[in-house]
Amino acid sequence: MKFLFILVFLVGSLYSSTNFEKIYQIYSAGDFKTSFKDFKILAEQGDEDAAYILAHMYENGEGCKVDKIKADKWYKISSKIFYYNSKDNPNRGVQKEKNKLYRSLQKLYNNSTADTIKRYAQSLYNIRAYKAIYFLPFSYRYKGDYPSTDGYHAKDEETEFQISIRYDFAVNLLSLNEIYTIAYSQLSFWQLYEDSAYFRETNYNPEFLITFPMSELYNTKYLKVMKLALAHQSNGRGGSEERSWNYLSSSFVFQYKTIFTELELWYRLPDKTDYNPNLIDYMGHGHIRFILPYKQHMAQIILKSNFKGKSSMEVNYSYPAFGRDDLFFYLKSFNGYGESLIDYDHNIEKIGVGFSISR
Repeated sequence: MKFLFILVFLVGSLYSSTNFEKIYQIYSAGDFKTSFKDFKILAEQGDEDAAYILAHMYENGEGCKVDKIKADKWYKISSKIFYYNSKDNPNRGVQKEKNKLYRSLQKLYNNSTADTIKRYAQSLYNIRAYKAIYFLPFSYRYKGDYPSTDGYHAKDEETEFQISIRYDFAVNLLSLNEIYTIAYSQLSFWQLYEDSAYFRETNYNPEFLITFPMSELYNTKYLKVMKLALAHQSNGRGGSEERSWNYLSSSFVFQYKTIFTELELWYRLPDKTDYNPNLIDYMGHGHIRFILPYKQHMAQIILKSNFKGKSSMEVNYSYPAFGRDDLFFYLKSFNGYGESLIDYDHNIEKIGVGFSISR
């Protein structure tokens, strides 16, 4: 399975040019008339880079007549799009400081070398948050029991955190405006209040995703996004405590006014060695998630069931902390089966409080 992930990534990377990059190659080759038409289409669709190049072409008469008025218009449009796209980005202040650092470097006359140094100096943000990234210093299990692992019996109190990142490496290979993504999530349960402070369980979840904008493709009123994924999940253990599975999934995101609903269905792929053959008996074949934003509040409810008496409900709530837009108070509760892989067949009820840096 791991070789399949590597192969998918390498093949996808070979075709990772975006529309803008393809048009820019035509522009760089000197075909100004063709690139002018294509840049204009992209600019009218709201592409800030295309708007900037279009302004430059109007200013210098590349593929068109010199028109200073239109050049000024598209320069303003480009800067306006850039501003609205970046004004709520919490990394904006950091990026400004990195721009200052780049401007302080000695100027180079080789454009290619200068671009390389600029990317290095600015550490351009290619990796973004995927699922919620949170840290719960205190999480309390008030019902149920964890299985003993490595000879330890876990306390009710523990610390829980999740790291989740994504890298969008290609778009529009099928001319459907789809986005190709690799993602990685890690959920850890840390027995911080034990004398040995060991990690009771950690789940690792790499994914390869393709996201389709359904409302744009088919002008649907409620269905906004469809996502296809190939994924693996494991707790990284060996022997009798190993838990892992590979699966295909499809997700559909709907919007009705301020309510978002995600329906995700998955299919477990066959394994040569199955360490947890009854996993689906507890996890079911999918979940439904309700996302409920209200002003600065946001609540999510995730429901799973195998329709045979095994189910779970997760509820989380977040609110901006200390007036910031990049840090949130985070409250999470879980009730049912499948909280983690090691205890997927145990009925657990718990609640945790802490902070998140993404929703």
